[in-house]
Amino acid sequence: MTPSPETVRAVVLNVEDAPVDPDAEELLDRGQGKVAGLVGLAKLAWRITAFARRPFAAPFALATPIVRGVVNTDSGPAVTVRHQGRTVSPKEWAAAQRHVGTSPRILVLIPPAGKSETVWDEGSQATGATYADRLAELLGWMPLHMHASAGSRSVPAAVALSSRIQECVDALVAEPHIDPAGSPRIVLVGYAGGGLIARNALGVATSGARPWTTYVSELIALGTTPYAVTSAPISGGVGKQIDEHLAGIAVVGADEAMLPPRPDVDYLLVTDKATSRPNRVGRLFGEMLWWRHKTPLRTRRVRDLFPTAERFALSTAETPLSNHPAVHDALLRWLA
Repeated sequence: MTPSPETVRAVVLNVEDAPVDPDAEELLDRGQGKVAGLVGLAKLAWRITAFARRPFAAPFALATPIVRGVVNTDSGPAVTVRHQGRTVSPKEWAAAQRHVGTSPRILVLIPPAGKSETVWDEGSQATGATYADRLAELLGWMPLHMHASAGSRSVPAAVALSSRIQECVDALVAEPHIDPAGSPRIVLVGYAGGGLIARNALGVATSGARPWTTYVSELIALGTTPYAVTSAPISGGVGKQIDEHLAGIAVVGADEAMLPPRPDVDYLLVTDKATSRPNRVGRLFGEMLWWRHKTPLRTRRVRDLFPTAERFALSTAETPLSNHPAVHDALLRWLA
């Protein structure tokens, strides 16, 4: 079903370079990241953006927010619901959840655009199960697999994802065995680019008496690039790939870069150790190409897409973040 044009409510923040904790612990224990990361965050931001800052420029966190709407006039990408290897309607997905209790817990899994739910199977030889399978078996979570078509742009994909989740929630609470007065709990798990789509979907204004966003307790982004610059006229093709793969910075639209985090949602960001720290090659290219994002009389500005997130770094030498033993253990603690 093609989503109708909708408005994405966004608060535009004038944010200076925001940092990340390069020394996050291997053990994914919540509560440590927000405090222990502050010093490391400032140090890393200073190193990453030294080339782009004038010596006398004093950084500031944010300026007065400007509220505006982002209207999606494009038909948008197709975002579909997947269940047991096939595409289903939200009503079919809800009808298949017969084992669910009166207060459902929904685990929404979002792979990168163009990828199917099979990305969560990678590394299952070592772990013995996917995140969805283990959480469903041990804690009773209902997996809700989403698929965004290849080439999806982030904002239209977020609008479409929000629409699909809302339809699934509405269909589920309409099931006779679900307590209509109960409050579902929803957790979003995004892998790579799927984490960015999930982040943006939380900023989509939804209508109705039961907006799905009010039930979200956590957004867990695995391997999602946390930094971004807004697109310049020539930030495309090879140039965009250089930014993302060498400089470690995603090129995104201004509206999605400035979308603030929801204060009622816990953001957890798990990154690869090898790519979450400053890279000499990436920094060299970043210094060489900083002018690509420079407007007259203004320096390049790198924004943190997850400024309130608890941050963790893991080694992916053996298994990917889409199915990592440490993430399995953490999810069982976080979502118990």
